[in-house]
Amino acid sequence: MYIPKNRIVPNQYTGGDKYVVKSTQEWYKGFYYKTYDGKFYTGKTPNDKPNEEIELVQDTSKQYNPNIPQNRLAYTDAPTVFDNIDTPGYSEEMVITYAQLQGINLNIPTRLSVPYSSYPKPTEDDYELGVFTRYFCVKVNELSFLEINKETYEKLLNRDGSWLWQMFTPFKLQWTLTGDEVYVANTNSNSIRITERKIKRKGLAIFLKKNYLKFYRP
Repeated sequence: MYIPKNRIVPNQYTGGDKYVVKSTQEWYKGFYYKTYDGKFYTGKTPNDKPNEEIELVQDTSKQYNPNIPQNRLAYTDAPTVFDNIDTPGYSEEMVITYAQLQGINLNIPTRLSVPYSSYPKPTEDDYELGVFTRYFCVKVNELSFLEINKETYEKLLNRDGSWLWQMFTPFKLQWTLTGDEVYVANTNSNSIRITERKIKRKGLAIFLKKNYLKFYRP
C-alpha cells in the first residue's frame, strides 16, 4: 500500500522498552515510522520491509471517573463513541445503523461504572504471612493498566451488569513482601513475567516502574 511521504513521520527509533509488536506482544527495538492515522509500523519508511504494526505501552495509569455516564454503545471509558466519531474505522452512519439493528436508543445513556486507580496497603497480617494479592486490569483495546481493589476486580471478573466490564481484562498476582531482598525482587519479577504471559499482554513491569521491592520489609 502506497502512503505519501507527507502522511508519515519516518526514521523514528525505540530502544526496546516502549513498543511491542501488536501481533506477538513481543518488545520491539529498532526503527519505526508513524502514519497519519496515529499508527506505528516497523521500518524507517513503508519501503523498509517488513512493516509490522507496533503499539505503545502505557507506563502511567489513567484516573477514571466511575460516575461518568456511558452510552450502551460506548467503546471506551469516556466520553462516548459519539464524541469520538472521527476515530478511524467508525462513522456516524455505521453507529446509527448498528444501533437501529440492535434496538438501542442512542438518546438514553446508561450509567456504567468503570475502574479507577486504587493504591494497595499491605496489613500487618500480610507481612506476617509474607505475601499479599494485588489486583489489576488492562484495557482490551490498548496497553493501559490500572491497579484496582479486590471489589472492582471481582465486579469485572464476574461481568457485573452495572460495570463496563467489556472493555477490561481483570487479573491478579501474588506479591512477596518479606525475606531476602534479592529473593523478593526476583520472585516478584518472575510473578510479573508469568502474569504477562498468562494475560498475553506486555507492559505490566513498566507500569509498575520495575519496582520489584515495592512494599518490601526486611
